Amino acid sequence: MIGRILFGFCSFSTFIVMLAMMVFFRNLPKLMRLFLNILRRVLYLSYLLYAAVLTWINNHSQYQTGVCLLDDPPRTVLCGFLSVLVYGLACLFRSKVISFWMGGCFLLHGLLVGFLWKDFFEPEGLSMGEKLW
Repeated sequence: MIGRILFGFCSFSTFIVMLAMMVFFRNLPKLMRLFLNILRRVLYLSYLLYAAVLTWINNHSQYQTGVCLLDDPPRTVLCGFLSVLVYGLACLFRSKVISFWMGGCFLLHGLLVGFLWKDFFEPEGLSMGEKLW
């Protein structure tokens, strides 16, 4: 009796897990398009924030230093620095411990925004991947 109940429970659980996996794999292209759309919007909002800050800093510092901060190498480094700074401020205000891994993720995010700086102006912008259908 108990064996049949356990067997039925295990069979039903396996069925539910397999059904969830099939639904996930069936909807994977839609989920990936949603994820890429969210990623594009986050990168664009970060670009708008960093462009405002770097343009303001560049207007005040280019006259004295002669270095344009909106050129490729300084822009990428400063975007990475600004991203880590935003993460540090968020951790400071929330009284959380600064994680090395999250700091690395924010650094990569800033470097990506600095690297893709010119791509935000193109009509196709950040169209990542190929459209298969």
